[in-house]
Amino acid sequence: MYEKVDVEALERQFNAAMEEAEKGTALEAIQRLYNEFEGDSPDAVAAIVHPELRVEMRSLFLEGKSYKGVRGYKNWRRDMGKLFSSHAFRPVGVRFAARDRWVVLGRLQVTEAEGGAELDVPLAHGVEQREKKVARITVYSDIGEALETFGLYA
Repeated sequence: MYEKVDVEALERQFNAAMEEAEKGTALEAIQRLYNEFEGDSPDAVAAIVHPELRVEMRSLFLEGKSYKGVRGYKNWRRDMGKLFSSHAFRPVGVRFAARDRWVVLGRLQVTEAEGGAELDVPLAHGVEQREKKVARITVYSDIGEALETFGLYA
């Protein structure tokens, strides 16, 4: 899936966005949040997401798919598992657009289910919070698009 795109261009976008990214305690808090997401406990996920959670895909994989609620979140994880025999999103920086909106810049580390190719590619999650819970995650392969959508620029 990534062989048809200019990975170097994605890396340049990522590096430019990282120049202004938070990397201290704010990033540590985001990393703790993502550690909770990595677990398979529906109760743990339900504790940190809004009941009307939406996960939107604007990425090179699962493009255009949308998932709703905790069940949708689990379906998203299942669909990722079908594409990749292993997958992990590692936050490395965060850009805040507002108190309740931010862009998490990270690395997606995957092993493709078909062929076994291992990839480490830049990815962004646009995150919106409502009532102190995660209400929307939009996954972007195009870092510039993620930043622009949230009123940020590299």
